Amino acid sequence: MQVSVEAPNKLERRITVTVPAITLEEAYDKRIATLAKTVKANGYRPGKIPLEYIKKRYSDSARQEALSEVIQASLYAAINQEKLNPAGVPMVEPKNILPGQPLEFVATFEVLPTVDSVNFELHALEKQIAMITDADVENALNRLRQQHTVWQKVDRAAQDKDQVVIDFRGSIDGKVFAGGEAHDYPIIIGSKSMIPGFEEGLIGLNAGAEKVLQVTFPENYHSTDFAGKAAEFAVTVHKVSEPKFAEIDEAFVRKLGVKSGKLDDLNSEIRKNLERELDRIVKAKLKSQVFDKLLEQNPVEIPKALIEREGKRIHDELHPHHAGKDHGHSAAEMAAFNEPAKRNVSLGLLVAHLIKQHNIIVNKERVDAYISHLSSVYENPAEVVAWYAKNKRAMSEIEMQVLEEQIVEKLLENVQLTDKMLSYNELITGQST
Repeated sequence: MQVSVEAPNKLERRITVTVPAITLEEAYDKRIATLAKTVKANGYRPGKIPLEYIKKRYSDSARQEALSEVIQASLYAAINQEKLNPAGVPMVEPKNILPGQPLEFVATFEVLPTVDSVNFELHALEKQIAMITDADVENALNRLRQQHTVWQKVDRAAQDKDQVVIDFRGSIDGKVFAGGEAHDYPIIIGSKSMIPGFEEGLIGLNAGAEKVLQVTFPENYHSTDFAGKAAEFAVTVHKVSEPKFAEIDEAFVRKLGVKSGKLDDLNSEIRKNLERELDRIVKAKLKSQVFDKLLEQNPVEIPKALIEREGKRIHDELHPHHAGKDHGHSAAEMAAFNEPAKRNVSLGLLVAHLIKQHNIIVNKERVDAYISHLSSVYENPAEVVAWYAKNKRAMSEIEMQVLEEQIVEKLLENVQLTDKMLSYNELITGQST
């Protein structure tokens, strides 16, 4: 077998493989011999069919199967011989497949990128922090009240914050579109769960009212089939209800899992949860700042196959009901995941290099503490800890989180950190008040 490799660019490889004619003929003869033992034919006992009969009837399919087998085996051998690491499935193009002549084919693919060194230069960095205040606890309590809202039917026109139960039917250019129709659909006016103009168009309508809403899908709408297009929604209102927030009494406090029924104990639990979330966000933002700088200083060229694979993983994670299924998503829709996918893959390569470069080993005590911290919010923490111990995939994800924290600490060893105090709301929203 003869092998030659071309490198049109940094990642692409074009490998030409020439296989002796006898190799293909041997594979063909072996396939014919196998068929002779397994196929059935009238007038012949099993295994006693003449080879000439088998060749006459199955020659084309046997030769095609032999060709596929030889190409696959010789390509695998050539890739190993040349020490190449394909990032995706090679595209194979046969060049010469004439009987009695050497088989020649060309395979094109991208290889996994290699990281030879990682640079990180940073003198100072602002670390965003916050403190949980009584106002933050009160806001969280009010959100809990809203989550336990009871809707009371009213006999008046709909207004902001009301819940309206409607039927709607959407159309574009006079044609009803898929997914644009629903019945007895509850909408809270002001929730921004619908496209701009839809909820606002319901204000002033009473039960029994009908109206055609004129709206336009946003330019950045997730489906490119609708983005930027004008649409009409024929709406029928069935019911208008106003919110009645839960009263903060002993029954409400007990309903939220605080056995004492005391408001002070509930506020204490809320503060603990906010502080736990605050700690997570502070660490995540710091890690993001460090990794942004790491990517900026160490650009990595990523194969398209890896970007597409990671993009699909992100998509399936966001839309679990689509995972593993072909829903005909357009290239434009999937392209929206290219940048986060490229970031993830690049970081994975850089982090792997840093782990090796600094001989970083995951700290088992920190992993245990991380799991203990996660499980503390559950009613039976011991069951959660046991679940992680048995679930290898979940445990590996936790170990990677801890490893990344260790890497961030390593990169920040010589960096001057300055705390930047924000409000809790500013920290979680990224917006200054």
